[in-house]
Amino acid sequence: MPGDEKQEQIRIEGGCGKPCATVLVGAATEEILGERERIAKDAASAVQAALNGGVVPGGGAVELAVGRDLDRVKSELKGMTAYGVECVAAALKRTFTQIVVNAGFNPLEKLGDAISAQLAEGSDCLGIDCDSGAVVDLWERGIIDPLSVKTNALRAAAELAQAILRIDTIIKKKESVQEPGAGSQNK
Repeated sequence: MPGDEKQEQIRIEGGCGKPCATVLVGAATEEILGERERIAKDAASAVQAALNGGVVPGGGAVELAVGRDLDRVKSELKGMTAYGVECVAAALKRTFTQIVVNAGFNPLEKLGDAISAQLAEGSDCLGIDCDSGAVVDLWERGIIDPLSVKTNALRAAAELAQAILRIDTIIKKKESVQEPGAGSQNK
């Protein structure tokens, strides 16, 4: 049911027993209400995941740190393995760059700023303040993500990458098996 657009307060009252909160979602139209309800459910799920599995700095800072580590590992590898690691490192940096683009900043400049700051200060918590463009400690600012969400996303990405590599190998094997007979034609 559409509600008051001007409600700007949140009140959480103490309760007996299990901790819980009720979120009242209102909107001017049914379509907006449905979207806000979906957002509220997603937010509640994220809070539950954070409470159950812990948190890490948000804003793409963790992905940048993992990407930096993969860049170091890549230097020790060769061939397709090195290329695969390079692709994963680049994909990890995309989270950060998309956040920066959405904030209206140059992603290459801010990527360099954040990586340099992380290395200089030895902190994986550093990222970009989307309001000012300055490098800040996202952990101290309370910009966090649920650890389980990050872990599951990385696991799913790794499984997908493995599947793609297997499919590519199967296709190449199938092509090499068909090549000897490819030149013969029935007349």
